[in-house]
Amino acid sequence: MPFDALTIAALKNELNEIIINGRIEKIFQPQKDLIFLNVFHPFPRRSLQLLLSANSRFTRCHLVSEKPTNPTQPPAFCMLMRKYLQGGRILRIKQPSWERILHLEVENLHPDHGLITYSIIFEAMGRFSNIVLIDHENRIIDALKRFPQGSKGVREIFPGQKYIAPPTPAKFNPSTIGPENLKIMIDRSPSDRPLQKILIQEIMGISTYLALEILSKTSKAGAKSIDPQKTAGEIDRTEIDLLFDVLKSFHQMTETSCFSPTISKDEAGAPIDVFAYCPTSVKSKFLSAVEEINQGIELTLHQQSKKSNLDQRQEQYKKIITAALKKTKRKWKKQKAEWEKAEDADLFKLFGELLTVHQNSVPRGAHEIELENYYDANKKITVPLDPSLGANENAQKYFKRYNKAKKGRIFTNEQLAKTETEINYLESLENVLQDLLKEEELAEVQEELYEAGLLKKDRKKVRPSSGRKSSGRRRPSSPVSKPHEYISSSGYKILVGRNNRQNDLLTMKKASPDDIWFHTQKIPGSHVVIRTEGKTIDEETILEAAKLAAYYSKARNSTKVPVDYTEKRYVRKPTGSKPGFVLYENFKTIIVNPDPDLIKKFERGSM
Repeated sequence: MPFDALTIAALKNELNEIIINGRIEKIFQPQKDLIFLNVFHPFPRRSLQLLLSANSRFTRCHLVSEKPTNPTQPPAFCMLMRKYLQGGRILRIKQPSWERILHLEVENLHPDHGLITYSIIFEAMGRFSNIVLIDHENRIIDALKRFPQGSKGVREIFPGQKYIAPPTPAKFNPSTIGPENLKIMIDRSPSDRPLQKILIQEIMGISTYLALEILSKTSKAGAKSIDPQKTAGEIDRTEIDLLFDVLKSFHQMTETSCFSPTISKDEAGAPIDVFAYCPTSVKSKFLSAVEEINQGIELTLHQQSKKSNLDQRQEQYKKIITAALKKTKRKWKKQKAEWEKAEDADLFKLFGELLTVHQNSVPRGAHEIELENYYDANKKITVPLDPSLGANENAQKYFKRYNKAKKGRIFTNEQLAKTETEINYLESLENVLQDLLKEEELAEVQEELYEAGLLKKDRKKVRPSSGRKSSGRRRPSSPVSKPHEYISSSGYKILVGRNNRQNDLLTMKKASPDDIWFHTQKIPGSHVVIRTEGKTIDEETILEAAKLAAYYSKARNSTKVPVDYTEKRYVRKPTGSKPGFVLYENFKTIIVNPDPDLIKKFERGSM
C-alpha cells in the first residue's frame, strides 16, 4: 500500500484546506496504536474525525466518516494528549520536503505561559511509525512509542529529550536533484543493480509503487522506452534525461498541488490501493478516480485495517471456542465412563437379593458362589464374595453399593445432560464463526463469550463507581445487529440469524406465529424464517429456505442434510436456556443439499 511521501503531500494539502482553524474537542485512543482527534470546524460548521495510526502494517493519517468508540478507561498517552491539546486550535499542517512525516501544529492556552504552540508529529516509518507530542521548545512531552537511550537501531524518543527527526537513508531529494546528480547516482551503482532499486534506495520519498510508476511513465515519454527491469549498466544518457524529466514532473505535482487521487481495485471490484496520481502501471479497468485522497485512504487502508482487526478477533474467538469445546468433550467422555460404571447398579441389587434368599447355603470364607437366578429361569450366576463376611453382610454390602451407584447414575445423567447442552452451545458458536462477521455481529459473539465465562473482561477498562446514587436511568444497551434478509424466487422475505442473539431476536420477537421457521435437525445452525404475511408458501420457497438453513449450519460441507420446519407458533424458548436454544414440535422434515450458488444469487439480488 503506497502511503508514501507523495500521498502524504496530497493529504497535507487537503487537510490544510479542510481542518485548519478547527478546534480539538475530544481525543480518543480506542486501540494501542490508534488516535482519533474529534475536531469542530466553525465555518462551515461541522465535526471532523481525524485518525492517526502508527500500526506497522496500516500506518496512515486521514479523515474518517464514522465516529470512534470511546474506551471507558483511556490510556495514559491519550490522557496526556487531552491535557495539552483538548480545546486547542489547529494552526497548520506541514510536511518536511519528500518525507513521510506530518507536523500538526496546535495552539492552546497554557495556565502559566499563555498561548503555546504544540506539535503532533506523525511519522509513517513502517514498524517504527510513531506519534510524538512536542512543545514549543521542540522537547518531547511524550510519544505513543517510547525508545529510551540505548534502544537498538532507533533514535532516542523519550519525554524531556529534544526531538530529532528520523535519519534519511536516501542521499538525494527530488526537489533539489539535478540531471548530473541522477547520472552520477546511476553510474556509481553496480552494473547489475535494477533501476527500480536505485530510485527507492537513493532518492527520498520514493516507494516501490512510485518507482514503478516513474519507470512506466518514462517508457512512454519518448521514442526510446525504458524497461522497468533494466539495470544501471544498461541505461544510456538519453534515457537518464527522460527519467529525470518524469521524476521532476512528480516533484512539480507537489509544488502545484495538481494531484489526481485514484484507487485501484481487484477483479471483484474491491478497493486495494490508493494513489495521489492516476497510475499508468495499472490497467485502466481496475482504476477509479476519487474526489479526495482522504476518501481514497478510507476506502483502502482504513477498510483493510478494519477487516484485518475483525479477522484477528474472529480467529482469536475461534481458538477460544475450539479449546473450550475440546475440554468439554473430554469432560463428557469422563462422565460417560462414570455413567457406564453406574450401570452396574442393577447387578449389585441382584447380587444382594440372591444372597439374601440363599444366605443359608452360602459358606463363610468363600471367595465366590454360584446361585440360581430366579429372574432368569434359575440359570446359575457367579456372585463374588468378601471371605471375611457372612452371607447377610455380603448382601448388605451389595445393597449399599447399589444405592450409591443408583444415586451416582442419577447425578451422572444430570451432568451428562448439562455437558451435552454445553457442547451443543459451543458448537453453535463455532458454526457462527464459519463466515467473516460484521463488526456488530462479532461484538455480540464477544458479549456471549463474556457471559459464558470464556473471555474475561479487562478490569482496567471497567469504569469505577463514583459512589453517587444512580439517577434511575438505565444506560442504553448496544444496538442488536439485524438478521440477514433475502428475497426468494417467489418474492417472499427469508430472514437468517447469523449469531445466537440474532436467532433469538428473529424467532422470539420478529417472527409472527404463522411464519415458517427452519432449523437443521440436531445440527448447530442458523434460525431461518419465511415471512408468510398470511399467505400459503409455495414449495420452491420452502426448498430455498431449507437450503439456506443447511448452508448456514455445521453441515455446510455435507449432503442430504435434514432440515426441520414448522410454524413459528410451535417454537418456544425454555426459561433460562442458552442464547439461540429453542424447542419445537409439529414439524416436517425436508432433505436438502447446501447450495453455495443459491447464496451467491441471493446476495447479488438476481432472484
